[in-house]
Amino acid sequence: MKTRAAVVQQALKGIDYPKQKQEVIDYAKKHYAPQDIISELQKIPDRKYETASDLSKEFP
Repeated sequence: MKTRAAVVQQALKGIDYPKQKQEVIDYAKKHYAPQDIISELQKIPDRKYETASDLSKEFP
């Protein structure tokens, strides 16, 4: 079973970092990420994410 971080990263495939939280959410929406992923992204802290690994730390 994939971890939540892996599922989120799969939904964000192709995104270039760094990105602010809202840019990550906008990218997910633009690329038709499932609503549950978008909901998860809306819960993360409002800050700049430097790398995919940096973002993955928000998902246990």
